[in-house]
Amino acid sequence: MLRLDDAWNAAYHRRDPSALAEMLADDWVGFFPDGRAVFRAELLEGMRQNPPAALMFERHAARVHGDAAFTRGTLYANGVRVQSFFRVYARREGKWRAVGVQVVA
Repeated sequence: MLRLDDAWNAAYHRRDPSALAEMLADDWVGFFPDGRAVFRAELLEGMRQNPPAALMFERHAARVHGDAAFTRGTLYANGVRVQSFFRVYARREGKWRAVGVQVVA
């Protein structure tokens, strides 16, 4: 699970939507502090438009519960805390995929 979460972070560092796409379930959804729901295609397109920044991810927790797992962490951009997140993963047909994220300011 930690390798998958680290791969997600690395895809953001490299601004590589194709790498992140490999990790996301087709029905992935994210919920953001303003109440918006963001779906897979929008997240991947948004990666291309994010301004360059020095990113640092800090992990606070990771747990696996059968075919479900979560990670919780904080993202910093250029040394400033940007968000905390709660990522949810599911094992489907033997393969782990990210199925959702809750982002808080």
